[in-house]
Amino acid sequence: MGRIIVTVVLVVVFAVFVALNAGFTTSVNLFGSRFDDVQVVSVAALSFAAGVVCSLFIYLGRSLHRREKRRLTDRDRDRAKHEKTLARRQEAADVPEGSAERGRTFLERLRDFFIYRP
Repeated sequence: MGRIIVTVVLVVVFAVFVALNAGFTTSVNLFGSRFDDVQVVSVAALSFAAGVVCSLFIYLGRSLHRREKRRLTDRDRDRAKHEKTLARRQEAADVPEGSAERGRTFLERLRDFFIYRP
């Protein structure tokens, strides 16, 4: 709702500016080219449009930067998860699958060590 109100106020201010300055002209020097009898309203409107285009490029640049940063963060998180999975698989592979040691608790192994010495 606030954006609509701000937009309406800006349009009204611009309309009043156009109405009050419609008859005034000025000279404009654009990179060495001189233009005479250019309406002030045209100069203001073109300046405003140039500002909008510049801010659009800034917005797009920031948006692309945030997207790339988010992508790198996701990639690092996925890599860490993958490394944990590989570490768990490696730990599981260290004990032979048919081994009697697999699946026994530490206390069971300790008991068997003291009771059934090899």
